[in-house]
Amino acid sequence: MTTSASTPRPPFSNRATAVFLAGFTFLGLALSGLAIALAPAGRLATQLHWTLLGLSRAQWESLHLTLGMFFLLAAGWHIWLHWSVITNLLWSARARVICHRREVGLALVLVGALSALAIADLPPANWLTDTSDYFKRSFWGDLPPLDQGHRRP
Repeated sequence: MTTSASTPRPPFSNRATAVFLAGFTFLGLALSGLAIALAPAGRLATQLHWTLLGLSRAQWESLHLTLGMFFLLAAGWHIWLHWSVITNLLWSARARVICHRREVGLALVLVGALSALAIADLPPANWLTDTSDYFKRSFWGDLPPLDQGHRRP
């Protein structure tokens, strides 16, 4: 049986760290984005004292923004460290031709089409905003307007 004392540790890996940072921040972004999409609208969330996993809507939004900025840094670091892999996927030095043209084309078409659908507010992209709007307004109900002279906690 091997013990941890006798097994040498592998050296610290910048590449592994970049992969895990990008992956974990992505998971956090997915969770916080889902929480924000399902939460009631801002004022209504405050009035209802809405929380999910102990966090308010404002805390979920703060978490989402923070992880989003950190994800950009982690993804940039990941791309920088793996640039040779990325260029090898795109360009064959031996054959001097662009490789994986279909894959690059498909990815560009999908991202472009989804972006255009989101901007034009068309399905299936608008299904996400419609679902989020449903949860923000209809699912959670509506509360009477705040009294002008009174503050609520």
